[in-house]
Amino acid sequence: MCGIVGKVSYKGITQKDIDDIKNMSSAIIHRGPDSEGFYFDENVAFGHRRLSILDLSAAANQPMSDDENTLVLIFNGEIYNHLEIREKLKSKYNFKTNHSDTETILYAYKEWGLECIKYFNGFFAIALYDKVKMETILIRDRMGKKPLFFTMSNNALYFSSEIHAFFKAGVVEKRINEEAIYNYLTFLTTNAPDTFFANIYKLECGHYLRITKNKIEKVKYWNIADFINVYNADNFLQATEKTEDLLVKSMKYRNIADVDIAVALSGGIDSSLNLFYSSKDGGKIDAINISYDADDVYDESEIAQKFSKELGVKFIKSIISANDFEELAKEYMTKQIDSPTGDVNSTLLYFLSKLSKSNSLKVMIVGEGGDEMGGYPIYEKLNKEYNILKYFKNLNFMFKSLPEKFARKFDIFYNNDIISRRHIHGFTEFEKRSFWLSDKSFNSYRILHNYMSEIRDDLPDSFLRKILNVEYKMRLPELILQKIDYSTMSQSVEARSPFMDHLLIEYSSGLSFDTKMKYGAKSILKEIAKNKLPGYILNQPKVGFGMLLTPFLQNIMPIWYQKELLLKKAMIDEFISKIFLQKLLDSHTKYKNQGYKMWILFALEKWLEINFDSKK
Repeated sequence: MCGIVGKVSYKGITQKDIDDIKNMSSAIIHRGPDSEGFYFDENVAFGHRRLSILDLSAAANQPMSDDENTLVLIFNGEIYNHLEIREKLKSKYNFKTNHSDTETILYAYKEWGLECIKYFNGFFAIALYDKVKMETILIRDRMGKKPLFFTMSNNALYFSSEIHAFFKAGVVEKRINEEAIYNYLTFLTTNAPDTFFANIYKLECGHYLRITKNKIEKVKYWNIADFINVYNADNFLQATEKTEDLLVKSMKYRNIADVDIAVALSGGIDSSLNLFYSSKDGGKIDAINISYDADDVYDESEIAQKFSKELGVKFIKSIISANDFEELAKEYMTKQIDSPTGDVNSTLLYFLSKLSKSNSLKVMIVGEGGDEMGGYPIYEKLNKEYNILKYFKNLNFMFKSLPEKFARKFDIFYNNDIISRRHIHGFTEFEKRSFWLSDKSFNSYRILHNYMSEIRDDLPDSFLRKILNVEYKMRLPELILQKIDYSTMSQSVEARSPFMDHLLIEYSSGLSFDTKMKYGAKSILKEIAKNKLPGYILNQPKVGFGMLLTPFLQNIMPIWYQKELLLKKAMIDEFISKIFLQKLLDSHTKYKNQGYKMWILFALEKWLEINFDSKK
């Protein structure tokens, strides 16, 4: 796990370029505090920050070259099956390290070219310079676990693991991308290739860039839609057996490390399975847990502690006070400066990362991806609504003819789009029309519709598959995995997600939802867990991680909101009507908890201040 920066210019690398790359590297030291390395020649300038997880020796430092010095590589991530790949190559190539996955990438490319990607099981952002072919390749992993940003300036391409490194070196002007702001208000993020900054782009997951002297080519090498569009006829028993086989293999991979490992343990099925399998693999494993002292309704720490004790695993618990959380939230906002912290849950993950680091645990296993793989409870609800509302298709004209203030109450019918509802985490298009002040107009729903259109309509459960495609194309890589990366790497901690193994996802994505949800949400995972987890975990109702923050959002958030957004001239006023901001607070006071929506706006204001307030 590391951080990478670089410049590719076939017009030559200057001393200024070398200084720029060193400045960019210093901006991401938190991603790799263990060592720093550089490579410079007439065409490329590479910088690397290392967080040592596998093969802790200096021989595994980067940049790394092959034995003929024709390839130069830097990468951020882990190739979990690198020893298996190495075994196939070792008779032909002279490996110098003990067990570095970096070196395995080098010789895999040397043997198979870009076809080597299909052999990699892991998560990665790779920059590889081929001196013979005079080309540089940038590769991002299938699911988008690791970020990779790029920008163009003076016919040269710059890349980095984090955006603010570009600004630290002064290689690109800092300007707001207004459409990203607009989409953030609905999705809490923006979608690749867009970022929150104009002229700075994120390489889409499952893609690579090939940069030559004459052109830049972007290629999609993997697409989750290809697997969602396949109808897998396995029955429930077959699906359970194959899923468990893949899950066990994924868990084993993610317990390979030369450092101690933490399992983030909430007490739910996904994290408890992580702990169960990890505890069986023989390495040193600790369970870590946080709870919020203002809320005992959603506190699962006693369950988590009890299960840890039964497995003989050390349990590390930390209780957050209201004051702790306030300080944490403000601290975290200064860390995640590439994008607004729209998902308040990311602050809890940030705290878990700090807890992991303070206990010298450099790797943390998390449960993200389990719900998407197993089937969210909300999928059942939306499917029922869909089956009802599809009969009202012909009445769509009636709702469109209503005045907007009434039509807004029928947003489902007006848009005829239940899928959108699953992915609206902030404000609907209706709401944004009422408060958006910019003279530029956008449509966030088009992103959803583009992803939906990739899924075949002739599949019997196409509706749910369309939802799943959006989950894997947008919500997971752009929101969930992004927050995991920023939260953990800010503390120099590597996060691993067993449920995000691409082989597991490819298989489960093709299963019918009748099979996947035979007995309700997450039927297959619950079946797997039957003989592994105790009843007090299996039978408890699902509790979302973020529910811990209900008291904060109810009581403290309104105070912050009023002070920072209403009682002074705010930077957000350029985009959002002050009248609407006040109405939201009034609604919170009189009707229902609007703390989550207030957080979205507050986080945007703080991000604007950090990045664009000249007084700071």
